[in-house]
Amino acid sequence: MTDFDYSGLEPGSDAMVHRLVEDHLGWATSIAKSVARAWNMDWQLDGLDGGAYEGLLFCAKRFDPARGVPFRGYARRRIHEACTEEARKSKTWQRGTGADAPGDQEAREVSAKLFDVFPELRMGILPTNEEGDVESAMRNSIRTLLAGASLIAAFQESASENPEIALEYKQLMQIISQLEPVHQEILWAVYYKDQSMRNLAEEWGVDDLSVIREHKEILSHLCSQFEGPAVRNRRLKVRRGLRPIAQQLRRDNAKGAFARFTQTALLAIVLYDMLMQGFAPGAPSQDDGLRRLQNAFANESILHVPEGDMTNPHIRTEL
Repeated sequence: MTDFDYSGLEPGSDAMVHRLVEDHLGWATSIAKSVARAWNMDWQLDGLDGGAYEGLLFCAKRFDPARGVPFRGYARRRIHEACTEEARKSKTWQRGTGADAPGDQEAREVSAKLFDVFPELRMGILPTNEEGDVESAMRNSIRTLLAGASLIAAFQESASENPEIALEYKQLMQIISQLEPVHQEILWAVYYKDQSMRNLAEEWGVDDLSVIREHKEILSHLCSQFEGPAVRNRRLKVRRGLRPIAQQLRRDNAKGAFARFTQTALLAIVLYDMLMQGFAPGAPSQDDGLRRLQNAFANESILHVPEGDMTNPHIRTEL
């Protein structure tokens, strides 16, 4: 029995498949290399060899020598198509992850901000304050990074017109606004004001490690809030290092930054409706509505209404 005589083997048997693959593996590889050259790709790194082997195995399982068709004539087209499909997939993937891909710039911005929030990443150290079980510490570190990246992305996309993103942003704001005021101030400083935790610690006159550790506890708590209703009522306690700051905020009867933000946003909606009603013909409340809206936002610096005539279209655009 010659190398290419398969008449004594049963079609589809393991012996037949093994023999066909063994005899034509180099030939299938040459097809993969030929397709790779045509697509200006690497036949191994871009996965064309896998397509060739898959096509070869597919044909080997279905080849019947009794039909009088040589195996290479039977399998050539199938193997070539399998390699071409792998090349097409690889090209699509390369275009999808290129510099001009949608969302690529946003991802780079989130990554850059993540290095600012967790400076230890620049030294190749994961953000964790746990000791002992390495696997558990690693898992919690990844959760912390994901939570931080999610907050950065959420605040960057807060102006999105996508209703799903808007709903998720609203839910996130509701959860954060229920945190202790000191915890809200940390998140506001880090993610809204782009202030480093060390600068915030200097501003408060506390140890920077206290702020860094508290920040990690906040992110861990936020992760748990989305895991299920059983843990959503769990309140995050203030660690010892920041208790004086927390007590001072309570004595000042100060609300957290996000609580003030959501309250002011609701007030803006109400006053905006009142103001827009003043545009109706003959409505007497235009000037009063403008003054109330300006006073409501004078201290929050969230919305600035320019001075001028109420009929000025620039004012309506700003609102």
